[in-house]
Amino acid sequence: MDRAALDALASGMKKEGGTPDRERVFRELREQGRSPIETIYVVSRVFDLSLPEAKSAIYESPAWRDQGAGWQRLQEEAAESAGD
Repeated sequence: MDRAALDALASGMKKEGGTPDRERVFRELREQGRSPIETIYVVSRVFDLSLPEAKSAIYESPAWRDQGAGWQRLQEEAAESAGD
């Protein structure tokens, strides 16, 4: 993950006429092929959210909602493996 590039992307999104529509940002990042981690990072910068807040927002976003169940399952499996 290239944080400098993602910071530049977030800065550009903020400059496009004020605060952009949240769902438009989620949709645009998904269309660009950004990963969920990259999307969470950029959204946290664009909307001044904490990373946990941005993570919750991506799960609720219509643009990414179809991925939510898979991410949740992966996190649960990782947590179970860490506990073993």
